[in-house]
Amino acid sequence: MKMTFRAARSAKAAAVLAVAAGAIVASAIPGSADVSTQSPSLGGVRVESPAKLQANGAALLVPVTVVCLPGSYSSYVNLQVTQRVGNALATGGGSTRVENCTGGIQELSIPVHAQAGGKPFRKGTGFASANLNGPFPGPITDHREIKITN
Repeated sequence: MKMTFRAARSAKAAAVLAVAAGAIVASAIPGSADVSTQSPSLGGVRVESPAKLQANGAALLVPVTVVCLPGSYSSYVNLQVTQRVGNALATGGGSTRVENCTGGIQELSIPVHAQAGGKPFRKGTGFASANLNGPFPGPITDHREIKITN
């Protein structure tokens, strides 16, 4: 069952990001220079689920899928996660540079550290917001509920 869920998640991520990848490839084709000047290439970002608890809730490892311009070394993903814990919130953030953008789908695992002095994350549901920043108009964003597991 787990393999089926992962396969469905991967297929869904691939479908969501295929449009962005297609735009990047289309703009790179030499014969379509007029099209690329009218519609600039964009990237794509999608927060995946589940995130994995680390160090008794002090941090999470959150899977994120991105598509960015081939050869770009200036694309970054910023991620924020918030979770209700009792009458309080566990919050945290993390970021990473996308190494060697390929123009295709790339899977990242971004560490998110719980805010100092705040509540630790726990198993359950959280809300994640990701921003992909790079050499394109934007940022490109994704916001969604995620599962948090051990």
